[in-house]
Amino acid sequence: MPRHLPTHVPTHDPYRGTPPVLPPVLAGRVNELRQASKAENTRRAYLSDWRAWETWCQAHDLVALPAHPGTVCAYLADQADRVKVSTLRRHLATVSKAHELAGVSSPCRDTSVKDTLAGLRREKGTARSEAPGLLAGDLLATLDTLGSDLSGVRDRALLLVGWCAGLRRSEIAGLTWGDLTPDPAGLVLTLRRSKTDQAGEGRQVGLAREQVNRGACPVYALERWREALAHEGAELVAPGAPVFTQVNRWGHLGGALSGQAVGAVIERRTNQAGLPVRYRGHSLRKGLVQQATLAGVADSAVMATTGHKTVTMLRRYQGQAGLVSKTASKGLLA
Repeated sequence: MPRHLPTHVPTHDPYRGTPPVLPPVLAGRVNELRQASKAENTRRAYLSDWRAWETWCQAHDLVALPAHPGTVCAYLADQADRVKVSTLRRHLATVSKAHELAGVSSPCRDTSVKDTLAGLRREKGTARSEAPGLLAGDLLATLDTLGSDLSGVRDRALLLVGWCAGLRRSEIAGLTWGDLTPDPAGLVLTLRRSKTDQAGEGRQVGLAREQVNRGACPVYALERWREALAHEGAELVAPGAPVFTQVNRWGHLGGALSGQAVGAVIERRTNQAGLPVRYRGHSLRKGLVQQATLAGVADSAVMATTGHKTVTMLRRYQGQAGLVSKTASKGLLA
């Protein structure tokens, strides 16, 4: 199984010039920086897509790199009934990136490939399959099923923090205790890095202390979780320690939760609540946006919490929430 995309081919491209011969230490540092330019999830997706492409080429006795545009067109046609168009577009991006790294022209830029992909898009459509938003009612129903054991206390805090702050699963997983700052009205979370902030500029999100329903208060839930961890060891609540850690079936603690593990918690807990909808990792963030929209919260206030940079992207999260109440014809015939 390859650990990186291929970076060379047994051909010479005269237009690239002669590459410099770097000292091993400097060459290694350059490679580290190039690896760091992409998020871990992106690198995993690249490798998975490359394996799919390379395996297909081997099965059909075709060259994966450098590939002919006709090979790419054949791949698209063959996979059209097995793989979504959006996934095939990602595969093409991976194939193109591999050719770029190898210093050869990408076959994906050829007109024949573009036309084949356009034909697939017209034939299959490009509707996105997105996670449903977890609205307040289903969130509260899920919270009602959680116990008072370590995993129950952790998952209550995880669900409430993720929902109230409109966080992605990777942002939930990346929180450390040093990222939480007390505030008279609750807490301020500092997000060091996110999907749209790979450079790590960071942003801050407020968590309000709920006075009416303490069982649905993210601040109180975090305080309970911190107390439980501190009882197991002071090092678990040190500033650099992860907020959300693994808890096995016997109640033993492990390392930090990954983004995928956070998504698994959301899926498992909502399933255990017997909800008819299959919620996923992104359902907390999307659910907050939709619930806030239904409640009439201004788009600017929602964007201040979620960090959305454009109203266009926010609209995608809102989906049909508030669509009827905001229709242009409402009240015109009264």
